[in-house]
Amino acid sequence: MKRRSLAVLAGAVMASVLLAGCGGSSSSQADRSYKEVAEDTAAAASEAYYDYDGAVEEEYEYATDDVYGTNSAAEMPEEAKTSGSEQVSDSELQSSAASNRKLIKTVNMSAETREFDKLISNITARINELGGYAESMDVNGNSYDTYSTRNAYIVARIPATKLDMFVKDISDASNITSKSESAEDVTLQYADVEAHKESLKIEQKRLNELLEQADTLENIIELENRLTEVRYEIESYESRLRMMNNQVVYATVNLSVQEVKEYTPEPVDEKSFGERLVQEFTESCEDAWEFIQDFIIGFVAFLPTLLVLLIILFIIFIIVFGIVKAIIAVVKASNRKKAVKKAARPAPQPQKAAPPAAAEKTPGSEAGNAAGSADKDK
Repeated sequence: MKRRSLAVLAGAVMASVLLAGCGGSSSSQADRSYKEVAEDTAAAASEAYYDYDGAVEEEYEYATDDVYGTNSAAEMPEEAKTSGSEQVSDSELQSSAASNRKLIKTVNMSAETREFDKLISNITARINELGGYAESMDVNGNSYDTYSTRNAYIVARIPATKLDMFVKDISDASNITSKSESAEDVTLQYADVEAHKESLKIEQKRLNELLEQADTLENIIELENRLTEVRYEIESYESRLRMMNNQVVYATVNLSVQEVKEYTPEPVDEKSFGERLVQEFTESCEDAWEFIQDFIIGFVAFLPTLLVLLIILFIIFIIVFGIVKAIIAVVKASNRKKAVKKAARPAPQPQKAAPPAAAEKTPGSEAGNAAGSADKDK
């Protein structure tokens, strides 16, 4: 941290020296173009940035070596081993190095529970007790549906110092089926972003000083444009730093909770054929008994609906039967009327045969007619 302060101080001193040089020769400052002034400012800021970044990186490498044991107490010089009459232990060095590191911790967990509502309520209360917050919570399923189970997905942000406590509480209150932890070290990224921000602040201060001395409209406009860009970049770096700080301070726990009737059994040794046969038969009997129970419960629950359906069907049957019966009666009455009318109608008289057509009078026919009339007389 001392080296970091020295780097920032060195950058400020360099900027003040440049400012003094510019103030000492006001006439030459007026003749210089903004491009030359901007180059000097950028060079000073760049040098300050690299000094600052190099000091941070050197400090981080030293701390990392202490953590991983590359620089043991025996290899360190005597001045580093003791401070006055006190000796620094390896554990203190490791603790100091670990405190300077930026770690983003993430935990992924899958849990089973037979008391879904109680577990979700306890998790929510525990998150608040530990000073965290639930980033998102999604619960699916219906507690009144006996044929399906519920599940929940929770993204919790827990203070990194209390992460182990939260994980242990969930493990004690449920059956953990899977768990994974990861830690991303962003110390160098954080230092790099912070160094960029500090160098931009130095440049911003230098530009403000140049803006006060600018005497032409062109230089004022160029300086203000650059100041706007620098402010935007500083705000962007500060936003990244705040995001990384939030991720470092609050660990992320991705928790998936599944409601079950029975917990998933732990893996056991391979069973013999007889043991497997007995186990499968027992499980089949249990499943059959559960099915019978569910069927009886479902049938009893369906009885009111069944009675209503039977009443409706009976009413419909009566209505249809009455309509059919009325139609049949109308048809029979119509048939009877037709039969009565047919019986009352007189019988038709037989028609006489038409006389044969008169034959043409011929001499022969007249004789024949006479003979015929004689026969009739007889």
